[in-house]
Amino acid sequence: MASTQPSTSTKKVSSEDIISQKTDLCISNAVVKTGIGFSAGVVLSVLLFRRRAFPVWLGTGFGLGSAYTDCERSFNPVAVPGVRVVPSNNSANVSASSSSPQTTFEKLQQKAGEAFAAAKDKTAQGIDKAQEKGAQVADKVEQKGSQAIDAAKAEAKKIEDKVRSV
Repeated sequence: MASTQPSTSTKKVSSEDIISQKTDLCISNAVVKTGIGFSAGVVLSVLLFRRRAFPVWLGTGFGLGSAYTDCERSFNPVAVPGVRVVPSNNSANVSASSSSPQTTFEKLQQKAGEAFAAAKDKTAQGIDKAQEKGAQVADKVEQKGSQAIDAAKAEAKKIEDKVRSV
């Protein structure tokens, strides 16, 4: 018997299916997170707040807010801080944009990266200089300490000789 199932790699998914999947995920996520927030509020209300209502409402609100944030990220991934959407069909354009930025934001991003790299290098150089200076100071302190110990030993020897002569 021949397999009549279509290949999953060549099958196109319609936009309505994508939206319905995201909506289903958001609704189920909202139900679960709201339920968890509600139950946490009930537990806190019973244990800590003498059966008052505000922990229940607060927990429910936190659950709904968390679910809303997740839905917003699902439907609008560009709104997430630090996420950059790059078109996948123009690989030559992407490599060209990495060598010479096209937009003002990319130019600023590159300048900030260069400034951070320069600051990191200067910080590393400063740390190296401070370590060298610290080693020099430690050597001087060690020399002074050994001189002081030698002087104390000589003084102790003089006092010992005086005591023995008496």
